Amino acid sequence: MTAGPASPHSDTAAARVPFRALLWTSLIASGFAAAATEAFSAVVRAAGVHLAVGDPGGSASSVVPVNAGACAISIAMVMVVGTGIAALINRRSSRPARTYVIVASVLALVSLVAPLTAAATSTGTKLTLVAAHLIAAAIIVPLVGRRLAGTRQDGSR
Repeated sequence: MTAGPASPHSDTAAARVPFRALLWTSLIASGFAAAATEAFSAVVRAAGVHLAVGDPGGSASSVVPVNAGACAISIAMVMVVGTGIAALINRRSSRPARTYVIVASVLALVSLVAPLTAAATSTGTKLTLVAAHLIAAAIIVPLVGRRLAGTRQDGSR
């Protein structure tokens, strides 16, 4: 008996990344991003920049310090949502890696609005937060994108 034509979904279904592998990659990428952004903000603090941020569109009375660990905590919270988005894309998209990289890159750019519009926030803090967002995205997006492409760090499938 011969096999019939392959379903158009058979190739993409076979290429899907198991959720555990995606979650593991997301955790590792987020850990690296948290370490990098915390190290970066520590260097900025050591250089004498006082990091304090206000709410976007808020008043000067709503300014709070950006303490050590704040970047790591933020990345951990966003990792939950980001992993959910990656899992949904992995399940629904015919090209999950490409779709994820585009969606995550757009969301990373949108995330810059908050620090840039924060009230009563110094330019040094704004630049530090924008750089931290970009550092995190530069680590997380390619690693998770590679996992969704079905390739490991060494390039093998």
